[in-house]
Amino acid sequence: MKTLTNWLQEDPERALSRIYSENFSWFEQYVLQNSGNSDDARDIFQEGIAAAWLNLKSGKFSGTPDRFNAYVRQICKYKWIDELRSGNRKKISYTETIPEKDDTESNTTSDSLEQSTALKKCFLQLGEKCQKVVGMFYYKKKSLAEIAHDTQNTEDSIKTIKYRCMMQLRKLFLEEMKRM
Repeated sequence: MKTLTNWLQEDPERALSRIYSENFSWFEQYVLQNSGNSDDARDIFQEGIAAAWLNLKSGKFSGTPDRFNAYVRQICKYKWIDELRSGNRKKISYTETIPEKDDTESNTTSDSLEQSTALKKCFLQLGEKCQKVVGMFYYKKKSLAEIAHDTQNTEDSIKTIKYRCMMQLRKLFLEEMKRM
């Protein structure tokens, strides 16, 4: 049985092709599920393979092809997480065509009041945990670390919970606005 290093040295193109085919679709799904797109997945995956390849060549990694696949996936996953945290990412926003309204002061105030009422109604439709986390973050202006401490969770858990709750609130709010 050939070792990973021998296999890569004898036929590096074939080895890279195999590594790509065995790992890219998994990583692409991961990125798509975590605020990215296919182009993001391709870019980060290339960086991940390059890093893993250099680590293999320099002796920082040794093991079987299966372990190398897991190693590539782990590097790519952490590179994506770093990309999300970096703040260099474009903010994703939902755009919807909104009919133009008269610009008078009374319409603006009326619209604002309607939206505020709709948002409160949607907030009350959230589960207890979502209301607590979103309320602490947006209304009480607590940091994720403070919320994590208060709720006895990790900061990453609170970040995920807040994100999911906000997506749920956003969905409810958009549905409510369509009804108005």
